[in-house]
Amino acid sequence: MDVLTFQPTDTMKEKLYQDSAQTIVHLSLKAGQKIPEHHGADAIVTVIPVRGEVIFSTREQSVTLSPGKLVRLNAQELHALEATQNSDIIVVKWKKE
Repeated sequence: MDVLTFQPTDTMKEKLYQDSAQTIVHLSLKAGQKIPEHHGADAIVTVIPVRGEVIFSTREQSVTLSPGKLVRLNAQELHALEATQNSDIIVVKWKKE
């Protein structure tokens, strides 16, 4: 068992774990901060908010995420984020083998 810990921080991106198949990242965003459109390469991506609120957008739709609501993206799916409140998000990337 691995126990991973994160704290709200001024560092926007903090890698919590990585191996050949999976990467887990903590994003800490200030209200109004944006992450422009990008994709998770060849990985399936799950975005899990743990504090605050973000607008999560793909080319097809936008949804407001807060704790208790998460999204899963297919590999290469373009997406963007905008924090409407100070927010902490866990991003899990999983590469199919």
